[in-house]
Amino acid sequence: MNSFSSVLRRNHKISCLSADLGGHISMQTLAKLIAYLFLALISVLVLCCMRTAVLIYTRPPPPPPCARNETEGYIDSAGSWGRLKRAVQFETVSYSPHHYNKQQIEAFGRYLTQAFPSIFHSRYVRHDIINGYSMLLAVRGKNASLQPYMLMAHMDVVPVVQSEWVWNGFGANESPDGNRMYGRGVIDNKGQLMAILEALSYMLNKGDQPVRSFFVSLGHDEEVGGEDGAAQVANELRRRGYNQLAFIVDEGMVVLDGLIPGFSFAGVGVTEKGSLNLNISVRAEGGHSSMPPAQSSIGILATAVSRLESNPHPLIFDELTEDFVEKIALDLPFPLNVICSNIWIFKPLIKWVLSKGMTKSMIQTTTAVTMIHGGLKSNVIPPSAWAIVNHRIHPSQTIQQIIDRDIAVINDDRVHVEKMKNFVAAEAHPVSPHDPTKDWPYHVLEKSVRQIYPKAVALPVSMVANTDTRHFLDFTKHIFRHNPVRLHVKELPMIHGRDEFITRSSFESSINFFYHLMLNANEKVEVLPPLEHTTEL
Repeated sequence: MNSFSSVLRRNHKISCLSADLGGHISMQTLAKLIAYLFLALISVLVLCCMRTAVLIYTRPPPPPPCARNETEGYIDSAGSWGRLKRAVQFETVSYSPHHYNKQQIEAFGRYLTQAFPSIFHSRYVRHDIINGYSMLLAVRGKNASLQPYMLMAHMDVVPVVQSEWVWNGFGANESPDGNRMYGRGVIDNKGQLMAILEALSYMLNKGDQPVRSFFVSLGHDEEVGGEDGAAQVANELRRRGYNQLAFIVDEGMVVLDGLIPGFSFAGVGVTEKGSLNLNISVRAEGGHSSMPPAQSSIGILATAVSRLESNPHPLIFDELTEDFVEKIALDLPFPLNVICSNIWIFKPLIKWVLSKGMTKSMIQTTTAVTMIHGGLKSNVIPPSAWAIVNHRIHPSQTIQQIIDRDIAVINDDRVHVEKMKNFVAAEAHPVSPHDPTKDWPYHVLEKSVRQIYPKAVALPVSMVANTDTRHFLDFTKHIFRHNPVRLHVKELPMIHGRDEFITRSSFESSINFFYHLMLNANEKVEVLPPLEHTTEL
């Protein structure tokens, strides 16, 4: 018994010694592992910094900025400001599909022909009224074999709730210093429309003819879908045999300040999010409020809406988002430039940052409950209730995928989900090529942006609103949505909101942007398929 105890004591000592030795070795190993991990982390960070430095050093230099003394010419706003003022005073309001202020739109069209005689009486320009109100200008270039491009804008505006405005919605009033003009449409979209015509008028007044032909499409019902305007312009182009265009530039993202301190963000919509309105409805037992059911139609609907809002669509970090981050990276200060130019390691961090604030809508399908209705009297339980849910669909998803997911999230057979009647749902648009080193159309746009806004970076993004480009998707894969006006992020709500305004300098920059775009479109040796005919525009 004693010998057995001795053996146990001896084995216990050996075990304790082994444990102590093992613990000592583990601590050493752990210390070495931490040191190796630290060295690896330092090495990765150094590699990231070196990669960022190489990207900054090797990127091409920016183009010369547009200036008043440049040889191509600089357009000031002396006369154009007054013409914009008059344009805003036409109440070209669209109310619903096929319902718009026809008299004012027609009068506005007549004003344009009077305000720009150099355009409407030029031997280089063909002018047609499409479907009664929209305009199509065809500007003939020197080389008829080159594919033409198209610039787009629209004449109509959304209504004004005058009680919410400080200024007259159609008064085109100026601020005391004369640097701001207030009025519906100065940004969306008469400012852009007038800027295009001012640029073209300047070119023609100089006696210049562009090398490459181009079209100018001015729709009259964009705010309500464009079926009477832009869609008919597209049909007219097909009728003339112009089924392919080099590129299209329409309204879209602006030059934005304030999103990142000290940084100007010139958004270029290279795609457009889809749109879908769903009617979420419930039918249940009604009756007197003194004898309520376990759950009313409003209660069932409220639960469904709550589930949709509590379960947003997933964040999608796709190739377009990567391109956006990489483009913005090199102009950011340290260490943000290192983080954004090395997505391969910092992707989770970047995705988290983009999921906050305004940028969140760029990387997911959004859900917004915009209308809700139920009940007629305070003591009556309604037998039905409904809500409208608006989705803006990410380019990587489809309408049917969104509907199926909403039904699964609601998970209640008592809730009926269907597309809203009288609303045409639209799939997201294809993503336009946007590598400026390979894709000439995007290079033209990016160069024009940098010439007018030297400190801004043209960034490919997904356009969150809808435009008339939906009617031209089969004409070209190079469609860009950009409005070259400068705004602070805090000023964005005025678009379709109250007291919409434009600054004189921003309007002047917009004119010069389109003028330089017309010049830059002449520079390229044709790599796109040439026209098979030389039909007059």
